Amino acid sequence: MPLRAVRPAYALALTAAAAALCACGGGGGGGGPTAAPPPSRTTAPAPPTTSRTPPPTPTASPAGSGRCRTHELRARITTAGPAAGQRFAFLTLTNASGAACHVRGYVGMLLLTASDHPIRTNLERLAPPGPQTIVLRPGGSAYARLQWTVVPGAREPAHGACAPLPQLAWITPPDERAHLAITWNQGVVCGDGHVSTTPLRPGPAPH
Repeated sequence: MPLRAVRPAYALALTAAAAALCACGGGGGGGGPTAAPPPSRTTAPAPPTTSRTPPPTPTASPAGSGRCRTHELRARITTAGPAAGQRFAFLTLTNASGAACHVRGYVGMLLLTASDHPIRTNLERLAPPGPQTIVLRPGGSAYARLQWTVVPGAREPAHGACAPLPQLAWITPPDERAHLAITWNQGVVCGDGHVSTTPLRPGPAPH
């Protein structure tokens, strides 16, 4: 369920956690997954994406439409169905403002316990396809697909919970620093907190 956009709160307590929450706009570039919680309720500069494939040519934005800002958006996560040892979900951003805006690229994400304690989150940005500019008219949506494992990794307990159970997720829209705090109801994330994400795609998430 969507909550509110959150601003900086406790800068020193979360110093080691900036990378996982940072969002990335457009572009290709090489690089690997990034990890864990932010120094405050803002994000750090985005790490490179995981593909060297050049992005598609951006589509034109309507006259006067700017980048979607965090406070103009609402976020939600819906289950996309399991596979053997794997879990999938769709993250949807919806324009809740009264004017058109646009998004391009990848969201940032950080998982937390119910008491706002950060959980290690390694977010991998997938490509191709590369990012595209998506115009969101009022009420319009864009979505990304998330994937992770529920199989314990080599450094995780073979019995019992592989990691703390996330209850919250901080979602940062592309090129933004403020984030949205929403409920995470998708269960545990194993594999050292590794979650892969596609770039945002236009339209509502598939059912």
